[in-house]
Amino acid sequence: MALLAAALACSAPVHALTPIPDFDLKRYAGKWYEIASIPGFLQSRCARDTEVEYMPAENGALAAQTRCTRADGSSELNESRVRILDPAVPGALKITTVNFLGIWWYPFGRESIVMAVGPEYRWVVLGHPSLRYGRIIAREPLLPDDSMKIAAGALGDQQFDLCKFVTTPQTRGRAQPARVCDIVK
Repeated sequence: MALLAAALACSAPVHALTPIPDFDLKRYAGKWYEIASIPGFLQSRCARDTEVEYMPAENGALAAQTRCTRADGSSELNESRVRILDPAVPGALKITTVNFLGIWWYPFGRESIVMAVGPEYRWVVLGHPSLRYGRIIAREPLLPDDSMKIAAGALGDQQFDLCKFVTTPQTRGRAQPARVCDIVK
């Protein structure tokens, strides 16, 4: 198993993302709406209304419950844990969905780097060093265009392809998916 994990870790090229230096995990707690993401496994199962709630959990971690609506109208619910990877770099997070024997297995998780935070923690930009995963989340289901441009700028500064990011339809937000590169032109 360890050999497989090492092989997978080595298979994806990594990019040195710059985390924000003063990220506050406690302020990250609460409800967030996915504004845009690079569609991955979860997004392939979700058609709209993706939101995540972070709550204090064991050992200083946050419990994350992600909810969304599938194309058939049914609900999807996933649980994970998030913790700071290194206290000296609070903007580098580790996320795991692997829970075995009541233990959250962080070695099988992935990094999520906090690259930008909006005023008063109203929005956050996160990404993975492989540049294959990333998302913009916000406290409201619609991120104003000026904030979207700033968030997209943070992604562009870190070498993410903005055309890979697709907006997430939200009931009180954008109704249809669109590429972020087309929105921020």
